[in-house]
Amino acid sequence: MSRNQVSRRDFLRLTTAAAGSLALPGWALRTAAQETDLPGPEAANIDWRQFEGTEVHWLGFVHPFAVAVENMLPEFEALTGITVTMENVAWEVYLQKLTLDLGSPEPQYDCYLGNGYHFYWTYGQSGSVATVDEFLEDSAITDLDWYDLDDIDPKLMAAAKWDGIAGHKVGAGSQFTIPFMSEAKVLAYRDDLFQKYDLEVPTTVEEVLPAAKAIYEGEGIAGFAIRGSANPFVDLLANYGVTDFDEGMNSQLASEASVQYHDFIINQIIKPYGPAGWPGSTWNDLRVKFAAGQFGMYFDVDYFANIYEDPTQSQMAGKLKYANLGSTDSKYVDYYYFGTAINEASQNKKAAWLLAEFLTSKKAMRDVTVNFRNLMPTRFSTFSDPGFVEMVGDWGGGTWLEATRANLDHWGVGLLTPTDQEVTVQNAWSGGITKIYEGAPVTDTLVETADAINAIMDRAGQRS
Repeated sequence: MSRNQVSRRDFLRLTTAAAGSLALPGWALRTAAQETDLPGPEAANIDWRQFEGTEVHWLGFVHPFAVAVENMLPEFEALTGITVTMENVAWEVYLQKLTLDLGSPEPQYDCYLGNGYHFYWTYGQSGSVATVDEFLEDSAITDLDWYDLDDIDPKLMAAAKWDGIAGHKVGAGSQFTIPFMSEAKVLAYRDDLFQKYDLEVPTTVEEVLPAAKAIYEGEGIAGFAIRGSANPFVDLLANYGVTDFDEGMNSQLASEASVQYHDFIINQIIKPYGPAGWPGSTWNDLRVKFAAGQFGMYFDVDYFANIYEDPTQSQMAGKLKYANLGSTDSKYVDYYYFGTAINEASQNKKAAWLLAEFLTSKKAMRDVTVNFRNLMPTRFSTFSDPGFVEMVGDWGGGTWLEATRANLDHWGVGLLTPTDQEVTVQNAWSGGITKIYEGAPVTDTLVETADAINAIMDRAGQRS
């Protein structure tokens, strides 16, 4: 199978996004922070109690990030005198409540668990979510010297900044949030089976096939697993020159390379050697099954290792190792993030910002990561903190830390072309993937999928 070259546009987009960290790893610059206590909120030159008596209402969904926030609320409330009412609901309920609330002139919630670029590309672009620029510029509520934004991965900061014009790359325009948590994919694999069958650890998509086949035939379990949606295809295909859109916002899913690798991943790997009932397989279902030893390899987000390496939750603790997966030339993975989104119509925006600022401050992020085991941190100081290194350093014999640092320093970039139609586009793409898995012709299906996506972009007035 020949590898199509990454286009000049995509090469520039990828390398520009990663440029801030290629020279020297940010965590390597933070060794001094390992020797001293991180500055707590008392070191900030602001009055934390200026909104004492205010009640801030938070809406989130069931997620490790939400649990981490809940653990930190008693400290924040004691510090500020602000009461935080937190509501975490099922994902479908969250979406319903969110849509209604952001459309109301008198919202019920002041802030939300903002899950990644598609949240901010949709609601930030529409003006429903406040930008944080106004808060960062207000010295009464933000001490920039204490807050030290340079300590946060600049690729993530750029990912949460966009000018709202479809096709324009991230990093320019309004800053919608300060990322509190990130995720990027790594390959987790059962080292015991790789040793048993003397297998080479895959570093490319092509190399997955022989390992998946050997494990399936030798153990009778799925050799390789990914989510049953477009989500992992974004990461895997980007390393072979497959992008979602061209410069005119025309879908590229029917390109030659896209057809080749959809066919290879779905029909040659997943169908014969993947998990049964694969279409629609969710991240939570798959990570639980992988922790139970039902797959030989699982390509998904880095923080799932928190479960895998916990013997109270996993039968695989101590049996796994980790690696970066892509092509011969690159191992790019999409850099996703979570943060506090503040409702533009809220009457308590500044109080909500104090909550967001506190949660993303140095000491709070270190504490919630180390004390409450919430991954992945976005600050270099947390990533190099001795408590963090001690907590994760032995995972996979050190291979987890090595793979995640590689993503932090090089491979974690924004792979999707910004548009407020991203959720609809992803749904259409996932539908095409399901049809291929069920036996539909690959080329015809991807042509139909690309046409459907182009129609979406036409209706939005974003295609030329």
